Amino acid sequence: MCLGIPAQLVAGDTGHPDLAMVDMGGVSRAVNIGLLDERPAPGDWVLVHMGFALSTMTAQEARDALDALGAEREAADREADAMAAEALAGDAARGAS
Repeated sequence: MCLGIPAQLVAGDTGHPDLAMVDMGGVSRAVNIGLLDERPAPGDWVLVHMGFALSTMTAQEARDALDALGAEREAADREADAMAAEALAGDAARGAS
């Protein structure tokens, strides 16, 4: 499965024509925008995979994608918590016997 992460362009000039700085979850990083038909402007949203901006997106599309990623993370956390609880219960049962 491939995962694209929404990122907001914060600076267009990095000294390289194909690179732009984005904010991705509170972290600034350089992203290659050379695959895009038009150069995005600061404030625009892009979908990033493996350091490459694959497409531009609206702010609403970015919010929807980030909400979906948050829901997926919450589900994974609940599953991990349940597995840990089962392991603890199994350890306690073995210790009692």
